[in-house]
Amino acid sequence: MNSRAAGALGAWLALTIIAAVAVASVNFVRVGDGFEGEARTLHRVVSQRADQHDAHLTSLAAVLASPDRSIMTLGALAEAILRFYPRITAIDVLSVGPAPELVFTTRRGQPGPPGMSEFAATAAKLSAGQAVVMAEPNGVEAYHLVKRLPETTAQAGVLVMTVDARRLMEPEGDLPAGTNLVLRDPSGRYLAQAEEPISSGGLLPNLVFEKTLGSRSQPLLLRVARQPGLGELLPPLAVALVTAITGIGVLLAGFVLRERRSAREARERASFHEHQAKLAHAMRVNTLGEMASGIAHELTQPLTAILSRSQAGLRLARSPSPDWGEIIGVLDANVRLAKRVGDILARLRAYVSNSGPAPEPTSVNRLISNVAELMQGDLERRGIALELGLDPSDPVCVVDRVSVEQVVHNLVRNAADAVEALPQERRTVSVTTTADRDAAAIVVRDLGPGIPAVDLPRLFEPFFTTKPDGMGLGLSLCERIVEGFGGQIMAASAPEGGAVFTIRLPLLGGRWKEAAE
Repeated sequence: MNSRAAGALGAWLALTIIAAVAVASVNFVRVGDGFEGEARTLHRVVSQRADQHDAHLTSLAAVLASPDRSIMTLGALAEAILRFYPRITAIDVLSVGPAPELVFTTRRGQPGPPGMSEFAATAAKLSAGQAVVMAEPNGVEAYHLVKRLPETTAQAGVLVMTVDARRLMEPEGDLPAGTNLVLRDPSGRYLAQAEEPISSGGLLPNLVFEKTLGSRSQPLLLRVARQPGLGELLPPLAVALVTAITGIGVLLAGFVLRERRSAREARERASFHEHQAKLAHAMRVNTLGEMASGIAHELTQPLTAILSRSQAGLRLARSPSPDWGEIIGVLDANVRLAKRVGDILARLRAYVSNSGPAPEPTSVNRLISNVAELMQGDLERRGIALELGLDPSDPVCVVDRVSVEQVVHNLVRNAADAVEALPQERRTVSVTTTADRDAAAIVVRDLGPGIPAVDLPRLFEPFFTTKPDGMGLGLSLCERIVEGFGGQIMAASAPEGGAVFTIRLPLLGGRWKEAAE
């Protein structure tokens, strides 16, 4: 899969995810609103049921407070309540005191409610007519509504109504599957639960509703919770539509962008090549300006020698008996020196020319020697030694000689800058050439402080520099030139200290020594 196809696929996936999240968010709000309405309806129903308990307690207390206090009437009323309200499982009447007695109960065959002493003790602290909620002491999902009766009821002082907490919070209709209902007493103690509890660490957020019942005597906390299903938030039809729409949108956008990109890339390539050529030429001219004193020294030496030998030859020719052998030797030496001057000037003209690259078979060793001759004067003036280690096999590559000389010159100059301020024994720059089966390598090494590890990944980025007055274009341009000939350039810090730059260039099919001649 190419990069464009991968990009289009990534864009489609990203848009699909964004659209799916938007659909899920809308559906989550819709499901949440529905859940809120269902939970509030259930809370209102449960609160009304709790109010009914108060009404039943009031009716039972009225029978016990009547003059005849008929147990039969009490029993008939209690049986009617149990029959029409199944969530009320028992009604008991107890006396108040340290040893409470069971006055009345609907529990057939049972001695009475568990915890009679606790009920009586709690009721003793209440005022007449006051009721409180007490949890079932044996852990059953039920609670007791304990009410203190007026003193007119003789020995009958406590009215206890037992309520099945699970039935109390049963919805009148069907709630969505997985809805969790929890009922707690005013102290926060658990009374009953419907469905398994919902964990809070799921992928989807939970919907939660909590509110205390509206009953004054039974301020129980009702908690309703549910986790929406993935199918509710992302229905299959909506997912299919989102996938199709985003896919069509990405295809159309990709077609339009591809056409625009093709036209823009064509313009940018032409502009880039033109800019690169101008920048390389400007850097070469600037480099020669920095090397002016060294170049003057290179030209002064042979010219001075030509002048000196010419004067000596003139004296020999004017002597009474001229030695023509010595005169011929002087002329031969002058010819060699003049050719040397011509070679130096030819290299300078090629170096500063603004002609495009002309790849041809080039001796890597001769290329390095040319750079060394150009830089020798400047390096000697700065007190920096240049050591050459050239491969005896003389590797040959098809490159533009001037362009690669510019790259090597840039690396040697950077190495010289790194060691210029160091002690004399470390002011050395070495350039070596080697060759393996496929490529020739040019290695420029110095003994300077090396390259910080944090800078290595960015070293060849345009405009990145560690020099106070640098523009950050030298190494970037070097990389482009080398890659233009199918090679690569790498940088590293040597374990023993210093920086190492390696240029690898593809070899010509065979060794071509004649290129150096």
